[in-house]
Formats: sequence, structure tokens, C-alpha cells
Amino acid sequence: MPIVHLNFIRAQPAQLELYLDFLEEIAAWLHARGIAQWRPGDFRRATDYYRQAVAGGEVWLAYAETELVGTLRILPADPIVWPEVKVDDAVYVNTLAVRRDWAHAGVGTALLAWANTVAHRMGRTYVRLDCMADNAFLRRYYAQAGFAARGEIDADYPASVGTLRLLRFERPAIRNL
Repeated sequence: MPIVHLNFIRAQPAQLELYLDFLEEIAAWLHARGIAQWRPGDFRRATDYYRQAVAGGEVWLAYAETELVGTLRILPADPIVWPEVKVDDAVYVNTLAVRRDWAHAGVGTALLAWANTVAHRMGRTYVRLDCMADNAFLRRYYAQAGFAARGEIDADYPASVGTLRLLRFERPAIRNL
């Protein structure tokens, strides 16, 4: 199913449950396939954390007409994963997810392009993101999307998930992507 157009909206507090349900759906799908990127239940256990993310304007929902097909968080800083960054010139993509029946329709590419757009609007030079260091699929996906690996880090998340071994990526925010 080719994508004609996605509408991006900032999640509102009333959409928190929709957002968490979406993430839990993806976590269950990953878990069923033995992919340890996200664990079922982690998002629900961290409801307050994600409530703050929604309230802070970090969460974006991507719709194809009326169907929620993807989501991502765009942060102005990510000191847990990029602690050495003191003066920030990037936006940080976190919790990027695509509804599975839209997986081959370009939604992931559109989500990353949206992050690029937000980076330009904020006057930022880079888009940065991360994934579990052992997630071979995402490592390839991000490299094919033009992201360069920027090293691994043990990140200690306060949102009940503990310490995670992550691989960090970066690419320039490209004008008119």
C-alpha cells in the first residue's frame, strides 16, 4: 500500500492511551519474533514518563487519513544516550514505531523525514537516534537511511527498563529532504 500523504500531529493528553496501546502492540510483535528492542509491558509500566513526554510536546502521531500508522518522539536533547553533548545542534528521535501492516509502505522513511523537517524548523544541524546494539535489522535500516554509527553506550533509563546497550546514529539534517 503506497503512501500518498501522512499527517503529523503532536499527541495531546487525551491520546496517551492510544499512544501507549500502539507502542505495546509493536512491543508484543517484536517479542513474538524474538527481537529484544522493546519488551511488552514496559510502556504501560512507564505511563507517567510517557504522560510527561506527551505533555512536553515530544510525541508525534502519523496518520494516513484516519488511521494511526506510525509514531515517534522528537527531543531537543537526549543526555541519557548522548551524555557528552554539551551544546546541542541536533534533534533526537526516540520510540519510532510503524504499524506492522504499513511496514513496507514507506512510513519509517516518512517518520525520519519528519524528524528532519523538525530539525530544520528548530535550526538544528543533525538528527540523532539509537537502537539496541544487537538489533541487526535496525542497524541496517538506519545505515541505509543515511545515518552513520556513532558508537555504543550503556544507557541507564529511569523509565523502568534499566540499563540498555545502545548503538547511536547521526546524520546531517538535509534541507528539502
